Amino acid sequence: MEIMWLGHAAFRLKGGGNTIYVDPVDMEYSSTRAGTSSNEPESADIILLTHSHPDHCSPGSFEHLCSASTVIVGPQDCGRMAGTEIQTIRPGETTIVRNVEIRAVHAYNIERQKAPGTPFHPKGIGVGYLLSIEGHTIYHAGDTEPVPEMNAIGPVDVALLPVDGYYTMGPEEALQAAGMVNAGTMIPMHFFETSVERVLSAARATPEVNVHTLTVGETWILD
Repeated sequence: MEIMWLGHAAFRLKGGGNTIYVDPVDMEYSSTRAGTSSNEPESADIILLTHSHPDHCSPGSFEHLCSASTVIVGPQDCGRMAGTEIQTIRPGETTIVRNVEIRAVHAYNIERQKAPGTPFHPKGIGVGYLLSIEGHTIYHAGDTEPVPEMNAIGPVDVALLPVDGYYTMGPEEALQAAGMVNAGTMIPMHFFETSVERVLSAARATPEVNVHTLTVGETWILD
C-alpha cells in the first residue's frame, strides 16, 4: 500500500482498491517540511476527519476530492464544519467502509491548554484513527499528546504522529507514543515550527523506534 504525505496532518493512503484521505487540508507555514503537494489530486473513496479545527477540517480543501460515492467519516463537530452529510464516529467506535476497518481512538491534550482548564483538544471531541488495509494497521493520531489509551492501541505497522510541541506532543513525546503503540515505523507530521533535525535527534536517542521522514508529496510504500 502507499502512504503519501500531503503536508501538515494530511495524508493520502492507497490500498485494497481504495483511495483514502485523512485531514486533507492544504496548509502552508514556515516549517522546513511544510507546504502543499503539487501532485494531481485523485478522487477519494473515503475521507477521514480527526476534528473540526480548520487545519484539519476545511470543506474548501477537500470538496474537489469528493464524488457522489465518497464516504466522509468524522466526529460530530466535523459534520457542522463540513457542510455536508458525514458518517459520525466517536472514540472507541469501529466502522467498516468499502472493506476498510476504521476504528476511532482518543486524541486529546493533557498538559497543553489555551487557557487554564481549557485544553486545545478536550477529551472525547476529536479522534485518531486505526485503519486496517491490506493486512496492515495504520495509526493516524490526530492532534494529541501521549495519552493512557495509547497503551491499548498497538501493535501498528505505521504511526503518523504530530510533533509540533505546542498544540500537540513534541518529538520526544512522539517517540514515546510510538513506543506505546508498538509502531513498526513512525512518520512525523504536524510540524509547525519544529525542525526535522529535532525529530531526528529525538529518534537517535530512541533507536528502538524506526523513524521515516517524508517531504511534501513523497510516497512511501508499505510492503
